Amino acid sequence: METDSKNQQPVVHDGWNEYAHKRIYQSRGKIGIGRSVGFGVFSFFSISMQGLVGAWLMYFYTTFCGLTAGQGATIFLIGRVADAIVSLVMGNVSDNVYKYKLGRMFGRRHLFILIAAPSVLIAITMWVAGMNFWYYLITYLIVTILMSTLQIPWETLPNEMTKNFNERTKMSTSRMVIAGLGNMLTQFVPAQLFKYFPKTSPTPYILMQVIFSVLTFFLIIITYRTTWEHFVTKDGAKRLDAEALKENNGQKANLKSELKNYFSTFKIKTFRLHMGIYLSSYFATILFSTVFVYYVVYVLGKSTSTSGFLQSLSIVSIPVTILAGFAITKFTYRALYLFGYSLILISAADWAYVAMAKPAGMMIWLIVGMTFYEIGLYILYFAPWNAFPFIPDLDTLVTGKNRSGLFASVMTFVNQISVGLAGVVAGYLLDFAHFRQSASGAVTQPQSAINMITFIVSGGVGIMILLAMFFASRFHLSKKTFKVLATELVRLQKGGSMKDVDPHTKAVCEDLTGVKYDSIDFWKKNDQPTNQK
Repeated sequence: METDSKNQQPVVHDGWNEYAHKRIYQSRGKIGIGRSVGFGVFSFFSISMQGLVGAWLMYFYTTFCGLTAGQGATIFLIGRVADAIVSLVMGNVSDNVYKYKLGRMFGRRHLFILIAAPSVLIAITMWVAGMNFWYYLITYLIVTILMSTLQIPWETLPNEMTKNFNERTKMSTSRMVIAGLGNMLTQFVPAQLFKYFPKTSPTPYILMQVIFSVLTFFLIIITYRTTWEHFVTKDGAKRLDAEALKENNGQKANLKSELKNYFSTFKIKTFRLHMGIYLSSYFATILFSTVFVYYVVYVLGKSTSTSGFLQSLSIVSIPVTILAGFAITKFTYRALYLFGYSLILISAADWAYVAMAKPAGMMIWLIVGMTFYEIGLYILYFAPWNAFPFIPDLDTLVTGKNRSGLFASVMTFVNQISVGLAGVVAGYLLDFAHFRQSASGAVTQPQSAINMITFIVSGGVGIMILLAMFFASRFHLSKKTFKVLATELVRLQKGGSMKDVDPHTKAVCEDLTGVKYDSIDFWKKNDQPTNQK
């Protein structure tokens, strides 16, 4: 009889629990730098699209494909709306794919990580010049849906792998350092390629995607091999099904109940604030990345290579993210947010000054402005994704469930809506200002288009960052407050009585969740007397 090599117990081929011994379900001890890096390299999956697309695709459409800025914005909008809808259900799919043999064999998270490896190669199709509107719409639709939906299961891994604040912080920090390096490379590599091809050649655009897609393919395999997830046993699955039926009044899940689930995530106060910060700040960054190359080429009269060089200053993200990882264990998310956003506001003022004054030593002003922007940007990137793994635990206190996949879906949905709207706003504002498209390289633009580009990279970005600061000033999740809540959650999970909660813990839990402690029903079962036989 076959036995599990770890505990010498016989393996029963029941199509369910027999898979519990697989490598993807085995915790491999303390999470250090090596394993955190193994988790984090998957971020190249999204960077290979978001970095290249955010910085270059709109410019590619309007300069080498003959599309107007409005047509490019329409492609972004349709793609992001479709993506957002699919993303909304993806977390629930990932949470429940264990019900099928394929999900148990490969893991409800790792199944999709494995699918991601070949999917990244499809991104190459977006960068073929000279095609029509429908070709670009279809390729963008396919790529953007694959990229974000397949990332959702990966985003739940810190919650699956550890409950330790510092270990999760280490994983998030590694992720953001690697993402920062990837983002720098998505600017630096194109900048080098532009030097070796004529300005009228679209070849460097497709070549840069080939480079990143092939690299990402191998990095995804590393993530698959170095991470693990929680196995849902057959008995555990029955318990989850029973709880789901009870919650839905004895009925199987339907569209109405699923929508109710998605909206229920916003019952958590910290998650509402988190989404406000996330939506408004990411909106600002997409406005900037969409229009910055236009700002450099048309407003300042510089080259695309100059734009790539300036954006490659994102190399500062590596020390910034490492320092932010240390800072978040000493300071609050709120303090980190407000510091980073202040730097972005300074950079926005710098773009306006350079555009209007054209000062001597312009490159110095641009380098300083971009350095401030990149420092603020990577604090902006770091803090939400570091905070996110802790938010499902707040929900667990209220519901008794682990719904990390659902929260990841909602977060991705909001991100896609934000990104889509920002792209549309930028594109249609350029069209409104009479921006001129081309199929053979950059052309002279009217003053109205130049003024609009300047407004978007300065005023538009500044307005959205101020809105993010408003939400951030009310965000109370921190290492200290999470420890209080997590300790209470463990106490309740071990059968502790809700009546024994101390006033300080109760206040912290209510502040973070936005739910009155005494109104939580799930843990009241701990106060019921046990039936004696």
